[in-house]
Amino acid sequence: MDILIISAENNILHICNEGYKADYTIYNSKGHNLDGGVLESSKGRLNDNNISNEIMSIIKERFSFSKPYIRLKGEDCESLLELIEAEDYKHTQSKMKELLSSIQDKADLINEEMEHEK
Repeated sequence: MDILIISAENNILHICNEGYKADYTIYNSKGHNLDGGVLESSKGRLNDNNISNEIMSIIKERFSFSKPYIRLKGEDCESLLELIEAEDYKHTQSKMKELLSSIQDKADLINEEMEHEK
């Protein structure tokens, strides 16, 4: 079951509770991935409320995430989740293009220096 929790700071926590395992990702207000992880249970199925509270206590150590919260579950969060994931994908692609361009610029500079040394 998908759960979205939006903090007062507009940070967004996405939890996918699969029963014995919960994946979580925190996004900023622009939909850019900040962090994530996985929690697993060896004692039984994970309760949505308990796992939400546990994950929020983990992320609060590194990110601003305070009340009041907006909580969406299941079908109520599908369209917002799709928008967040699309924005995160675009952001990741943009960062990748910047990195590749930077690497190409460095390679061109090295090639120029090598040509001048000949």
